[in-house]
Amino acid sequence: MQAAARAMWHQATQMVIDAAGDEQMYAQWVANLASHDVHVQVPAIWALQQAGAGVIPVLVAGLSHPQTRIRRNCVDVIDHGGYGGDGRCVAALLPLLLDPVPHIRRAVWHTLFCEVCVQSAHCVVPAPALDEYALLSSIGIHDPNPKLHAQLLQRWQVLHAQRSTPRPAPDVTRHTLIQRVRSRR
Repeated sequence: MQAAARAMWHQATQMVIDAAGDEQMYAQWVANLASHDVHVQVPAIWALQQAGAGVIPVLVAGLSHPQTRIRRNCVDVIDHGGYGGDGRCVAALLPLLLDPVPHIRRAVWHTLFCEVCVQSAHCVVPAPALDEYALLSSIGIHDPNPKLHAQLLQRWQVLHAQRSTPRPAPDVTRHTLIQRVRSRR
């Protein structure tokens, strides 16, 4: 299994080299995301993740594709490929918070707000800061899917509690003690 995965990774790397910025090749890779053949789909996913910011326009186009597999895989490539911090991706992901497919909505929430996944490794256009609490309040807690609704409501409750709880005043005594200890060294 590891040998097969390594071979697909090398295949994806070669695909990126061969494409050399060709958007038609990138578009073909996005089309391959609908494949049920892992030897077609997985190299396409990995090539899109490796290719850099040049693939962002085709990924953004893929987010509005009628096929669920393509939309979902584009979300995952944005998430795992280091494109989650690009403003173009963020702008295209926001409408998917209302996608008819629950697992796509869940993946979009994750991609937009996971601190690890909102990277800027391949980003050209900086993303604006999003207010997760406001989006959860207006969209998330009204999700029609019971399981996703429960997850989003739980996250909203955590954020609500953080906003409602006054922050404690700094412990001056502890701070002063630390300063004294450091000054003695």
